[in-house]
Amino acid sequence: AVLAGADYLGCGPCFPSQTKTFDTFPGPAFLREVAAEISLPAFAIGGINSANIEEVIAAGFGRVAVSGAGGLAELKGRLR
Repeated sequence: AVLAGADYLGCGPCFPSQTKTFDTFPGPAFLREVAAEISLPAFAIGGINSANIEEVIAAGFGRVAVSGAGGLAELKGRLR
């Protein structure tokens, strides 16, 4: 996607969720790899919630896409 001229990336699905049914989920390790390799804006997606958001932030992601994750309002200043 980067070589094809993408403006941003969606990276995931990171964790299991009600909308994602895959056999494996790459989790924070994948996010760390992406953060180390690209400079494009990248959004972590898939199963992100208040229980794992700190792992996402620690992996180098300040952008997330969520659908149905409550309890993230307190992180507003830490996310882009």
